[in-house]
Formats: sequence, structure tokens, C-alpha cells
Amino acid sequence: MADPGSNMRLAGGGAALRRLLAPDVAAMQRRAGGLVLDIRGPLAAGFAYESVGELVVAPPASLDDRAGTPFDTVCTFGALAAAPCLDSLVAALRPLVASDGRLLFVELDGDARRWRRRLDRLARRMWGMSVSRDITGALWAGGFEVTSLDRRPLQHGPPGLLRVVVGVARPDPHRLGERADVTATGAAP
Repeated sequence: MADPGSNMRLAGGGAALRRLLAPDVAAMQRRAGGLVLDIRGPLAAGFAYESVGELVVAPPASLDDRAGTPFDTVCTFGALAAAPCLDSLVAALRPLVASDGRLLFVELDGDARRWRRRLDRLARRMWGMSVSRDITGALWAGGFEVTSLDRRPLQHGPPGLLRVVVGVARPDPHRLGERADVTATGAAP
């Protein structure tokens, strides 16, 4: 099977970045189960899925075609950091994750420090990804509850320059209007 993510070339040191994160990506792929949607991002490489019922592989641009199909597991490996608009991608992901499903992710993580924002333009040119996005904050704002998180500096790089975040998120039913007794203003009737 050809890897649909292989056409997402990482210029410069991108291949090294993909190799550094390959063990994390493979470990998350092995955790996937049931009906799985793998959203190919720049960090995706190969397939290590073991116990999936069905695997659907798609680039982020094709998510609208998947609307109405809830998946047990949705995997993103660099897609959130590479998205032109992070909030829009998270909003598109939320209905794709079944109410008892989960989102598995391996992403470059950042913060809003000025020096990191200045590096963002260079990182986008080199890797096609942002290094200044708050991935977990965007997931929370998009209606996900992060249930497992490992945030650490990227090994074999300048200390503090790049961080990787590996985690699991589930839909948060308390913040997404799944309760019918809440009005549009957010107040109970």
C-alpha cells in the first residue's frame, strides 16, 4: 500500500525530524483500534497499525468528504501543526470522532513566546509546520478533553527550540451542546 503522506515532503532537516519522531508515531498507531481515520500529516511515515477493524487514510483536505462517519480512532501526525488554520481543522475533526472515540496525536508543540513566533516562518519553510501553536489549547477549545499527554523537548536538537507533544484526547460532552436542556445562550431553561 502506498503511503498517501509520502508526498508531503519535508525540506531541509525534515527527513531527520520525521525519523526522530517515527517511534512516537508508530507507538500511537499501535494504540489505534476499531474504525480508524489516519490524517496524513508531515510526520506520518509508514503504517504500524496492529488491531484495527478498518483503516481509512486521508489528507486533511478531504475531511469534508468524511462528514457523518464517526471513527473510533482518529490519528494526526503533524497535521495539526501543518494546518493553515488550526481552529478550522480541530472543528472539522470533532464530528469525525465518535462520542466514545479518541484522537491520537503526535505534533510539534509551541507557545506564544516572541522568539518562537519569529522562528515560525523558517519552520514553515523547512518542515511545513508551525512551532508556535498551542496544540493542546486548541484541542480543548475545539471540544476535546486531553486525557493523556507527554510534552517534552525534541531529542537531538538545541535545548528548548522544538517540543513534541504526544497525546490522546476524547470528545468532551460537557462543552459541545450534547445536552438538550441548554439554550443557545448557555443557560438552562
